[in-house]
Amino acid sequence: MSGDGGRAAVLAEMRRAHLAELGARALYGWLARLGRDAELRRLMEGLEDEEAQQVERLVVLMRALGERPRQTSRRRRVVSALLAFSTPLFGARPVLRLCEEAEGTASRWYAHFAEHFRLTGAADAAATCHSLSQIKAHHAQALRAWVDNAPHR
Repeated sequence: MSGDGGRAAVLAEMRRAHLAELGARALYGWLARLGRDAELRRLMEGLEDEEAQQVERLVVLMRALGERPRQTSRRRRVVSALLAFSTPLFGARPVLRLCEEAEGTASRWYAHFAEHFRLTGAADAAATCHSLSQIKAHHAQALRAWVDNAPHR
């Protein structure tokens, strides 16, 4: 580990997590608008709202750590739109599976960040990351129900 206790590596990973959050928020927004199933649209609207809060909390934390995170990512918006517009062709299941796996991965990232901050004595940052991890795990669980029960194409 470097002399900064691994902080530089964690901040680099946090920047990556932030971009993933921007993509998730964009994708859930597209799926909420394009979805055919009313219940799935409601879930996507809820996830989009929670992602907005997640991004806001992450940005506050990153700024407190001296980072200057972006407000948006054009690439993430474009890829999200392409994924959303693929659902009429391939069904929602592949995109929902991708979302579920991404949420699980993000949950593990945040748990890693929380542990790093706990070990380095940054209790507030650790608590924030732990909370973000729990929210992502909840998202993955909600999406898993849809993946398991979505109609096959």
